Amino acid sequence: MSYPKLYLIHGMGNDSIGLVEKITSPIAAIKGNIVDLRQDVMHGLFIINLVVDLSQSSISLEEFRKIIDTIADETGLTLFLDPYRPIPRDPTKNNILLILLGYDAIGIIATVTNVLKRYSINIEFSQMIAREGVFLMELLVDISRSTIPVENLKHAITKTMNAMNISTMFQFTDVFNKKKRIIVFDYSYSLMNTNDLNDLITLTGIKREELMQLYPPSNFSECMKTSARLLEGIPEDVISTIVKSTSVASSTIELFQTLKTMGYRIVLATNGFDIFIEHLKEKFGLAHAFGCPLIINDDRKCLTGEIDADFFLPGKREAKVAEIMEKERVSIEDSTTITDTHTTSQEKPGLGISIGIKTILDCYNQHIISRDNLCGIIGFFGPPLIS
Repeated sequence: MSYPKLYLIHGMGNDSIGLVEKITSPIAAIKGNIVDLRQDVMHGLFIINLVVDLSQSSISLEEFRKIIDTIADETGLTLFLDPYRPIPRDPTKNNILLILLGYDAIGIIATVTNVLKRYSINIEFSQMIAREGVFLMELLVDISRSTIPVENLKHAITKTMNAMNISTMFQFTDVFNKKKRIIVFDYSYSLMNTNDLNDLITLTGIKREELMQLYPPSNFSECMKTSARLLEGIPEDVISTIVKSTSVASSTIELFQTLKTMGYRIVLATNGFDIFIEHLKEKFGLAHAFGCPLIINDDRKCLTGEIDADFFLPGKREAKVAEIMEKERVSIEDSTTITDTHTTSQEKPGLGISIGIKTILDCYNQHIISRDNLCGIIGFFGPPLIS
């Protein structure tokens, strides 16, 4: 009977295609058996940890070290080799999955880890991402040595995180099979960022006072009715061209891809018109998205100047989200909503997009759209915050 001869290989370097193969093939060639492997890429940085059993190999440690050095030279990675002495798993372990989701801020990780340390909670695995003002962290923790009961622990973590605008979710059973969860990005105000709005105002000479009268703050229904009226008669293909000229920040793409990889169903809800929201849904590959229905004349293929005003009825939006949650079979405890109403900023937490200013100005300068149409386009992406 052979006993394990375990070694830990760990390191990092610039990511490129085929790195894992370039590391593992030479190990397999000398009959090294990989028994554990964790690998990740963060911002182009390749990180790897693997445990190798050399009990079936006749190679010496010194020869193995030279092989690892050769791999490092050929890949450009920095790799280290250390003996590995595993600690037997504690049969009394009690794992829970802790999920933190909300608005990014300095000190979130330090705060939650301080709470866990205070009550003798051991972190066994964690991953997190923070992009476009949104923070998400998952921690697999062992509470078997906790100094307080579970309910008190939940209360302590939840209260501490709420103070930092972070929602907390817990999974106590079957923690290695994560439950389906939903994150709702619910925006009341315009998806047009501040710089794009200011550029349109500056480059076209539209007065802020005029826009403030057209788009009264917080009166979302009237704002979108006004926008639709000002857009009446615009051909559908012109609006489609403007919509498709929108560019998306790489950090937003990375955030949404990570959320989907981690098992989250993403819902995008806004007061902007549904034509634009459907475009974003397809662009991001989102599970669900909805906005204010803008009515189009199917025969003339142009905007009628009308909206479905029922969209703004009290409780309509909440009912739509509830319908999605029922369809996805996700409970309220396994969902979190990110909104833009916690700030007066025009920026959207989680969503970094730039409206196609050049396309809009080209249409305006070529008289494809009128000045009134231009004012309507400013409201097309949702009620703007004019100051």
